[in-house]
Order: sequence, then C-alpha cells, then structure tokens
Amino acid sequence: MVVEFVVAAGKKEQARGWAGIDDDGSVLDRGDGAAPNGGADVTFTCTPADAQAPHDGTLDLAVGFMRGQVKMAGDFGALLRFLPRTSSAHASLRVADLLPN
Repeated sequence: MVVEFVVAAGKKEQARGWAGIDDDGSVLDRGDGAAPNGGADVTFTCTPADAQAPHDGTLDLAVGFMRGQVKMAGDFGALLRFLPRTSSAHASLRVADLLPN
C-alpha cells in the first residue's frame, strides 16, 4: 500500500511525501514529492499545524480524520487497513515518521 501525505495552507500545497507500507506494517520505502508508479492508495491532506501535531503527540491520525482536521482521498478499504497500524495499542507505524519533511 502507498500512503501519501500533503500539507497545504488553503489551496496552496506546501509539502508532499509518500510511504510504501507492506502488509505487516513495515515501511518499505518513502520519499518526498508525489508517490511514484501511479500514485497513492490513500492520500491525507492537512494544514501545517495539523501536520505538526503528530510530531508533538497532540493529534492521533484517526482522531484527526474523524474530526475533519485531516482529509482523506482514495481507497477506503486501504484506509481501514492503515489506521489501526498507527493508532492502536500495538501501533507498528508512527505517523510522524511518515510525514513529509
């Protein structure tokens, strides 16, 4: 699965990054810019402040999505496979490590 993160202020994109994640939740590859090879399965978009919040430990991605702070586009099934890997008691991924620089 490829997950992409976009940081935007209004309609102006400030940063974009992606991560390729395998079935066990390990990050296979990541990079800045648009996802290669046909794009991402799931794309998250948020403001600079909401992108900083996971680094600070003040916003969980699933909570931000449910509140509408983090927008999502793409495959909803992929979203349902991805979110538990980031916010459960046994989280295998840190969203802060996947966000663009």
